Amino acid sequence: MGMFTRLFGGKAGAAERSEQRARAANLVAPSPGQPSFADAVPNQVTVAFHAHDDVEGSSGNFLTAVSHGLVASGQRELVLTLRLGNREQPIPKMQEIVRFITTVQAWAEAGNIVDEGGLTQFGERALFEQAHCGLLYVAARAISGVELPERALAAIFVSAPEIRAARDYGTYRVLTRIGTQLRIFPFPIWGAIDRPSAITPRESESLLAKVARMHVPKAFFVVANQRLHLTIPRNAKNLASSVSSLPAETPFVFLTRPAASANAILTWRPGLQEMTGISPDGSDGSRTSGSFAMFVPSERGDEARPFEDGYSVLLSKGPWARLIAALLEQRPLSLSLASMEFELDWQ
Repeated sequence: MGMFTRLFGGKAGAAERSEQRARAANLVAPSPGQPSFADAVPNQVTVAFHAHDDVEGSSGNFLTAVSHGLVASGQRELVLTLRLGNREQPIPKMQEIVRFITTVQAWAEAGNIVDEGGLTQFGERALFEQAHCGLLYVAARAISGVELPERALAAIFVSAPEIRAARDYGTYRVLTRIGTQLRIFPFPIWGAIDRPSAITPRESESLLAKVARMHVPKAFFVVANQRLHLTIPRNAKNLASSVSSLPAETPFVFLTRPAASANAILTWRPGLQEMTGISPDGSDGSRTSGSFAMFVPSERGDEARPFEDGYSVLLSKGPWARLIAALLEQRPLSLSLASMEFELDWQ
């Protein structure tokens, strides 16, 4: 999870404004099939800009920026795609993107790295003059006509309410909500300043607001053939210490990502009573995933059921103890529940 609020917190000074004007004067707008290039850090990091009118079937006036050179500092390369207004000129956006990539390189040199499921929340002076906006990071997906570095990250622009919700309830709850809003499975890899927020003022109505939450963005679950299969990476940071610090028999939530193999993803918004989801055209919905797995001690037996945009697993005393031990010792686990099997493994 990345934070750049300090470097983007106040107003630009006169010297910085002068530097920005000089940098903008050297930028050249790309045209379809003809990218342009800019130095973010001379002799270290460059940014390639691409213009195109389609991203994964979505039409518009798109600008894509691709970094080259961040990997030398330990940071995965970034891909930022923005849908501009129909006749909007890209130079001002390019200028700000170059400034941002420069900052990312400085933070990477200091050991502050962003990865899948992470976020950047800005301050008052932020990207594209959108105070307190942010970026959500996911694995990049192919864009026609754009050459992407290996293992690149997509940096997706989101509004201030959306970045706050991502901090509270996970990156993928917000992204799949946007996917539902735009009817794109599982979610778009581009951002748009003029897109209405997918977040409502009622987000605190989620039960997640009342339960201990742990960000485990590379973990995922799949429900298929009466089996709930949860996979957690062995290098999940602070997972064991977070679990062990909870009071005994306390409910908790892992904020996860949707499984790449899923063909249906649960979605939720405040006020909905029925289950909802998003799936690609022609999907049979046989492999369901979501944005969290919740574990709850129960005296009524062992069961798993869909809840909001995730799954809730209720466990009696014995299975609960086995779950906690498996999480602390990174051991696989298999439990028979009332309506399905639960399996935990480690990646």
